[in-house]
Amino acid sequence: MSASPISQIIAVSITLGLFAAIWGILRPRGLRVVLSASFFVAFLVATQLSVKLVESPPYNWKYPGLLTTLHFSCVVVACALYWSWQGQPQKILPWSIPPQRWLKTVVPVALSQPISVVFNNKAMVYAGAGVCAVIGTLSPVCTALLSSCAGRPLTVLSWGGVLVAFVGAATISWGEITSAQEKGKSQIGQGLIYAFASLTGRCAKIVILDYMMAPLAYGGPAEGNEEEPLSVIHVLMLTYPWGAVLSLTYALCVGGESPQQAWEQLTPQLAGFVALSCAFALALNFLGTFALRDLGASAQQIVGKLNTICLASISVAFLGEVLPLVVVLGSALVLGGVAIFERGQHEEEGETDSGTEEHVELKLVS
Repeated sequence: MSASPISQIIAVSITLGLFAAIWGILRPRGLRVVLSASFFVAFLVATQLSVKLVESPPYNWKYPGLLTTLHFSCVVVACALYWSWQGQPQKILPWSIPPQRWLKTVVPVALSQPISVVFNNKAMVYAGAGVCAVIGTLSPVCTALLSSCAGRPLTVLSWGGVLVAFVGAATISWGEITSAQEKGKSQIGQGLIYAFASLTGRCAKIVILDYMMAPLAYGGPAEGNEEEPLSVIHVLMLTYPWGAVLSLTYALCVGGESPQQAWEQLTPQLAGFVALSCAFALALNFLGTFALRDLGASAQQIVGKLNTICLASISVAFLGEVLPLVVVLGSALVLGGVAIFERGQHEEEGETDSGTEEHVELKLVS
């Protein structure tokens, strides 16, 4: 059951407002970055909604591991075709980078990819798309925490934002579990666990991919051990085949998913929606990685969080979902925490710029 026409108009207005905000914030970076970020958010929403459509009635095609394997495999095929067309087939192979670097970067990404996507798809089986999106607002903060552990310090104000955001996340969880108990939906708690596990895996993947494309941003390698930044498509070609393999392993060995049953359940219409979700996911993975290269890990996740309000409003207006008041309060706390965190990051950047200017002035005087 969909909401009233007024609610639908409000949802569309909020969505358009978010894209206008992206344009205003990123306009100084140039048209290419603005379009990349805007399409990244758009395809993020489209992919999540298409997965929700496939897994919900009347289709109930609940094979998140196999669906993730399809999504990753599409990226692998596209990258392989690209490098073959470019006349550089050696970049398809794992040993196109040194073994030590491969173990340090590709293996962790391969492990985090199934956690990120499979658990998110699994969470959407038990919890609504809007709720999963609200939990996803923690992504910028979680990413920044991991970046800090990898060598980027945080200001005191940023740590305050982290604390506020986690309080908001705890409020969301409490509100959802309480609402589920009142409605007899005992599996909602399991969905929240999957959602938070997906959040952790996604943030770890983003930080490592950012390091692969911009190693100097993480303090720089030791002298004589320089690591060359990798291109977007090279990074995808190195990491996504293993994500596909591990996703399939999860689906068959842990998730108990049967490829034969999944195939038998397919109808022409359902197959079309599955193919549509693959197309959305393919575009999302490319656009998300390009946005990561242009903006960095924390900023990419900050832009990505703009899909939260968009997805939640669409879910409420068009999918008939209802968000409890406590969840709304929790999401406000999370967004407030993210805002505080961003303010702290801006202060740190200002101090860095001032320090650089002073250093240049002293050098000129000397």
